[in-house]
This record gives sequence, structure tokens and C-alpha cells, in this order.
Amino acid sequence: MAVEGAPAEPAWPVRVGLFLVAPTRGLGAIASRRTGGVRDALYLVGIALLAFRLPDLLRALFSFSRVSATAGLSRLFGVVGSELGTAAFVALTSALVITLLAGRGRRDPALGLELGAAGYVPYFIAWSPVRLLDSESLLGYPPHLLARVVGVVAWLWVALFVGLSLRRLRGSSAPVTLSPPGRRGLAGIPVLALPALALTLGIVWSARHYELLRPLGRSDAAPDFSLPRIDGQPGSVRLADLRGRVVVLDFWATWCPPCLAMLPMLHDLYREWHPRDVEFVGVDADGPVVPRAEVEGFLARRPFPYPVVVDDKEVGGRYGVYSIPHLVIVGRDGKIARVFVGGVSREHLAAALAAASE
Repeated sequence: MAVEGAPAEPAWPVRVGLFLVAPTRGLGAIASRRTGGVRDALYLVGIALLAFRLPDLLRALFSFSRVSATAGLSRLFGVVGSELGTAAFVALTSALVITLLAGRGRRDPALGLELGAAGYVPYFIAWSPVRLLDSESLLGYPPHLLARVVGVVAWLWVALFVGLSLRRLRGSSAPVTLSPPGRRGLAGIPVLALPALALTLGIVWSARHYELLRPLGRSDAAPDFSLPRIDGQPGSVRLADLRGRVVVLDFWATWCPPCLAMLPMLHDLYREWHPRDVEFVGVDADGPVVPRAEVEGFLARRPFPYPVVVDDKEVGGRYGVYSIPHLVIVGRDGKIARVFVGGVSREHLAAALAAASE
């Protein structure tokens, strides 16, 4: 609740700038008004989606028309959910600490959430340079060590906000208002400068790489590839060599529980449909995070009845694979017959195979 007679609350960029240069006053104002932290965090989530995830948002939107409504919703929820999930984790963790340590008589979960949500501001600021480098428009792929250092700095900064919030709750309860802070308000400019730059680069990159954003759908020619086998068998698998058969491409990874849950069903369908000139190919998308020896050990313990190849970081991109499980059915003519994103039931996959085999 705003204080009666208090000056109008400054614009959002000014408030964010004040969090950067005078966090005590910013947090004090939230404590006085008992609102504002969650709202400002949600603003930053929206900015992060547009600035750092624009290509992913466009892929999700294109998926509605190019693949299916289910695929579009899955991708859209995945993108939005990941941003909201990060902000929620920071806010809820901070809120829990603030509420528990506020002391007897001062514990207020609603106010703790507002103050905890304000902790997402420094988290967002700390990660913005790394996210800019990691964007598709730059393809910088910042070093893993840099990401770890920034992660530590971000959480230390959040911890500072938690400490300042606790000091406010345990100390003075005098109202604090955010009157226009003069030059201090300019601190909000660099906070928004990097997201603005990322958004500009994302728009330019998306306009120039429309074909990469447009997911493959029915009747599109399936991109050819030749990938080495990783299932203990020598040689490689080339899609062109399978022309004339129906081919199921299963993009999966050892760290993907939904992918692993689908394997028994896929293995059973392979045994049922392979005699009908249908081939399955597993495309391992573990990437550099999982050592190749670990993937080979997994396949030795749980062997596949069909070939398994390892993605070269390019094939998945050409097929528009940005979340797994991702199944692509290629018809006998080499064109895509069906795409399933996020898993599929045995009945639906069998029906798709029957349609592609006609």
C-alpha cells in the first residue's frame, strides 16, 4: 500500500537503477509500500524473453503452423517456463531466507516474497553480459569458467540483497519513498543497455536467418547427413542410403528422462515395423556435457536394436531440434511426414508410421 501523500513512484528504469546504486533505499521503498518487487522481477523476465530468447520465441511461434499446436505450445511453455523458473527460484529462495530470519513478530511471507523477488534484479544484471555473449546473434559461447564465476557473483549479490532486506525488517520501519533520484537514475541505463543491444542483434540475426528459425514440417525435404555410430558398431549412417524406406529419427540424450521412458516403446515398435521396411535411427544429442565414453557405456548396458549415431552439433540444428525428445518420421520419398516434439504415445506413433508407409 502506497504511503498517503508520498511522491509518485519513479519509472521502472529509474527504480532498477536505484537498486544498482542505492539498494538500501530501493528495498526500503518496497518494504514501505509492501509491493513492487514481484512486479519489477516480472518486468525483467519479459525483457529477458525478448532480448535473449527472441529466436526461441520465434521458433515456438512458427511451430504452431509448421509442426503442430502441441509442438508450438511445448516450445513456448519451455521458453517462457525456463525464464520464469529461474526468476521464481531466486525469488522464492530469497523470500524463504528473509521470512525465516526476520525474527519473531516480523515474519511476513507476503512481504518476504516482495523483497525476495527484488533479489532477481542483481541476478539479472550479473548474467546479462554472459547471456549477450551466448546469444545466437553472437555465437560467442563464453567459457565455462566465466559462467561459473558469474554464477558465484550473482548469488553473492543476491545474498547482499537478502542481508539488506533483513536489516530493514529488523531495524527502522520509517516509510521510504522513491523520489526521483537525479543522476542516480542514470544507473538504470546500463542495466537496460545490454538487453537492448541483445534485442537489436536478435532482430537482425532473425531477419537474416529466417530459414534456421522456420522449423521443418510436413513435406519439407529431410536434410541429408552422415553421422558416426556410437553403439559399438563400426561405420556411420547416411540418411540418403535409407531412401525408399520410412525412417524414424529419434533425437534423445542420456540425461533426458522422457527420452529414456520412451525407449522401450520405440524398441518394441522397431521390432514390429522393421520387417515392413521401416528403419529407426537414434541420434544421441548428449553433446560435450556428457563424455562419449559415458554414452557408450550406457548403450552397452542398454543396447538398442537399431543404429545409434552421435550428433555433430549441426544435424540437430538443421532439423530444428531445440528440445528433446524430438522424433522425425521421414517418408520413402525423403520428405518429412511427421514431427513429434516432447514425446508421443505408442498409438499415435504407430498411426503415423502406418500413414507414412502407405
